Amino acid sequence: MANPELSRHIQALPDELNALEGGREISERLRRIDALKDRARSLEPLDGVEDMALADYDRDWLVRYTYNSNAIEGSTLTLEDTSLVLEGEFVPSDSPARYVFAARGVADGMAYVREYAKEGRNLDEELIRRLHEVTALDLQPFARGTFRPYGYLARITATRVKTADPLEIRDDLRSLIDGLDGCAAHPLLRAAGFHALFENIHPFMDGNGRTGRQLLNFILLGHGYRPVAIKYDAGRAYARSLEAWQVNGDPTSFCSIFLDCVEQEERAFIDLVETLRREPEEGKSQSIHSGTDSHNKLVEALHGDLVQGESHDGKNGVRQNVPLRKLENRDQSE
Repeated sequence: MANPELSRHIQALPDELNALEGGREISERLRRIDALKDRARSLEPLDGVEDMALADYDRDWLVRYTYNSNAIEGSTLTLEDTSLVLEGEFVPSDSPARYVFAARGVADGMAYVREYAKEGRNLDEELIRRLHEVTALDLQPFARGTFRPYGYLARITATRVKTADPLEIRDDLRSLIDGLDGCAAHPLLRAAGFHALFENIHPFMDGNGRTGRQLLNFILLGHGYRPVAIKYDAGRAYARSLEAWQVNGDPTSFCSIFLDCVEQEERAFIDLVETLRREPEEGKSQSIHSGTDSHNKLVEALHGDLVQGESHDGKNGVRQNVPLRKLENRDQSE
């Protein structure tokens, strides 16, 4: 069924974003974030010790990002489970195989996001389909990288959001991308607007949320910002804020959540580098090579609210694990 309201919203999005940027609160937040971004970039180039510290942080960030993105979609893997899965040796024996494949998919997809952003790739249908294909590994092969077929009406659970008709998906995506390409609004607002309406279009049979967050980070990286990991414990507020924009035309809640994430990541980078630079050179070297040193404590402190590994059901710790090879013959659709 056609969705003319969605098509009109897509066409009106550039004007909506320009008006949003004109608001005092949003404009001040954007200026503050850009000042942090400039400060972060002024710290580059990094020396060898700082590069190693950032690599450690980025590896840990990937675990947190993968955990949170899948937890928002209902995965029962804990943070520790996710870390083990990404290490490639063990998987939790009491979680469905699809959650393991989903975790690997988000991590693999993020590697593509970084590479595509580094190459300066344009956001287009081909890139969107490719990122879905490599991210949604828990889906059957025929569903990965393929838009919803005719007659497949997608519903976003527990919302009033009406998604795009399958026959309008390509036109709506093209209109969304073209409209934002010609939009003069701040790139962070363009990223937020794309994410909200991409999720509204819901082009795939499944995996739209995870793919949408990959695309959000692709846009951020393309404009020189750090990628973000929207937290699982903010999942309900995140979903409600998207619905408020998609249904009621109110972007304020989602933009607030999103800009908070961007600001936190820029600050984390600055704190990491500046803390290392305050240490004597000898201490910096020791802090990279010691397992119980100030560097490791710093990296832990930068994400301390997420390293406790508590799952949705309140269980802490790592579940019983089995070798990854035992999953090789299991059905991905389990």
